[in-house]
Amino acid sequence: MFDSTKKGDELKALDELFDKVKTFNHSAEYKDLLDFIVKFKNLSPFNAFLIRTQNSGVKVVMNAKKWKKQYKRSVKPYARPLVILVPFGPVDFVYDIADTDGPPVPRQLVDPFMTTGTVGVGLYETVIKNLIKHGFTIDEYVGHKSLAGFVQSETGSYRIMLNKTWDINVKLSTLFHELGHLFAGHVGTTQDCWWKPRLGLDINQREFEAESISFLVCKRIGLETTSDEYLSNYMIRNEFIPKISFETVLSVAGYIEQMTESGFKPRKAKLSK
Repeated sequence: MFDSTKKGDELKALDELFDKVKTFNHSAEYKDLLDFIVKFKNLSPFNAFLIRTQNSGVKVVMNAKKWKKQYKRSVKPYARPLVILVPFGPVDFVYDIADTDGPPVPRQLVDPFMTTGTVGVGLYETVIKNLIKHGFTIDEYVGHKSLAGFVQSETGSYRIMLNKTWDINVKLSTLFHELGHLFAGHVGTTQDCWWKPRLGLDINQREFEAESISFLVCKRIGLETTSDEYLSNYMIRNEFIPKISFETVLSVAGYIEQMTESGFKPRKAKLSK
């Protein structure tokens, strides 16, 4: 996964790039961009975006070593490499499947949407355990189904509430949405937070960022989500998306995605000099 704490300059440049490429500000193009990022589950959301800016027509990308080791395919002479960032290092070069020769690959590799739309209880429990590592509290309540959950600040920490009446899939997608609000700085910070406060956003900006984050995480782990419906409805009503920080969307989605893994370690706050 991409370590945004080590690539601060690149992340700042990403929002500048996103703002300059005005086409992404159109609703339809933004949704296409998210769908592109979802396809590349073997890359971090940030690196998938980098690939999109270099070549929007690629299908599957890996470095030469992985193509050879996992699928017995070799990179063609004079193939064009694509650049991605790597944790604790400079860059790596990856190649599209069209730039390799070898035996056929499994269908699921080129069709990443072959998913059931459900997740196991084990994944939900893993995310809860990783959430507790942050010192957050999670609780359930019985309420109207129109409100699936919310996050609120407590003394020195945060509490996330999930509606008990919903099934585990909805609870998980709601949890991703609320964590999106939290890590995007929509509800402020505490002394130990690594994220920055962004309290000046209006409700459309906050919800659009949180729904985009939830959409990316859910789709990339194979979970159906209502975020797809929210984004589609918004784009029907609005030609342009709200002014958002796409860097925040990508970095937070990547961080939450790491929380679905058992070996996850929370990011620590940077010490002030």
